[in-house]
Amino acid sequence: MKKDIAIIGLGTFGSELAVQLTKFGHHILVIDIDEKKINAIKDIVDVAIQADIADEEVLKQLEIYKFDTIIFAMSSALESIILAITHLKKLNAKHIIGKANTRIQKEILLKIGADEVILPEITIAKQVAEKFSNPSILDKMKFDKNISLWELKIPPHFVGKNLKQLDLRKKYNINVIMKKNGDKIIHNLSPDEVFNEGEIVVVVGEEKNIKKVFN
Repeated sequence: MKKDIAIIGLGTFGSELAVQLTKFGHHILVIDIDEKKINAIKDIVDVAIQADIADEEVLKQLEIYKFDTIIFAMSSALESIILAITHLKKLNAKHIIGKANTRIQKEILLKIGADEVILPEITIAKQVAEKFSNPSILDKMKFDKNISLWELKIPPHFVGKNLKQLDLRKKYNINVIMKKNGDKIIHNLSPDEVFNEGEIVVVVGEEKNIKKVFN
């Protein structure tokens, strides 16, 4: 589903986010006070505007409160961010996402009305630490507090065994969604499917159980 998304702030994070969301076909409006940053991206996104987002009249004229999502991709200039979010909440903006560098900053943005706040640096640091500590992890996606989908390398104790022998669902409540061997992808694995060295599996389950089995 294509969405109208406004991105405020064109640092490294905001610029890359705008480019990637454009590739997915979303309609992107970017705003920054720096003319050079606007000129660098204006031919990539739908609309690029140089403006001061702390000015309520600017927000009204641009009508970004009508967008599906407004993303504050900057974490500096906190006073301007607070003013902008306050104005947008008064204008009944649909969904506001903030970016924070610290947990205190996250709490501030949530209290003034942001619907969601991300901490990219902290999130990436955790992911890097986890991948460094658990080399078998290739990727993961959380569905809620406990349940996650993981892409992992086959551990040595899986090699030569099948799903029936490993009994992951009964013992650990882990479901194997598919496995990959090079370019070959196998869905709907049978209980007799044998795992081979170098294969990759995609599993769903509780994070603590997945770590227990694959560490």
